Amino acid sequence: MDSKFPLQEWRIVGFSALLVGTICAFVALIHGVDEAGMRMVIRATGRTSTIFFVSAFVASSLQKVWKTQVSKWMLKNRRYLGLSMAVSHTYHAVALVGLWFVTNGVAPQIEPLGTLGYVLLIVLTITSFKIPAKWLGKRGWKILHKTAMHYLWLGLLFEYGLKLSKSDFIALPFTLLLILAMVLRFAAGRRKEKLV
Repeated sequence: MDSKFPLQEWRIVGFSALLVGTICAFVALIHGVDEAGMRMVIRATGRTSTIFFVSAFVASSLQKVWKTQVSKWMLKNRRYLGLSMAVSHTYHAVALVGLWFVTNGVAPQIEPLGTLGYVLLIVLTITSFKIPAKWLGKRGWKILHKTAMHYLWLGLLFEYGLKLSKSDFIALPFTLLLILAMVLRFAAGRRKEKLV
């Protein structure tokens, strides 16, 4: 284990669960568990999920374009960063259910695209483990994970784009982060083509 990065593998997932859980508890403590508080938790977990997602999404590309100890760590722990995103989005789902309860079923509305995103996230999580991945096969696993990750990227970008259109400028850095992530993946793909 690299002494520079004590957080490795399942420790990352455990730390992420503790961190996001603490954020949720802090928000609930300060703002309460009414509609406003639940919406704050939803926004907070949406942002933590985005950070974990981008970390897993760019890990391989970053290592190809700019090799550092951090990029090496990210690539080595990509699976656990992805699982951390799943943990964060589980908190997000719990907050959505909480919002539904505190608004007496008025919010949130069920969106088919968002539901599909959750289904894909569950499938990604399940196939991150050895036995399901083996059943799927190497080629099937690659196709599934690439397609699902790009769908999640597009879904997140769409969400932040909608927030920007409503003058929610806190969404701007997350929008830029997602765009930069895709640019990085594209640059890594171009570098690979040149090497071939």
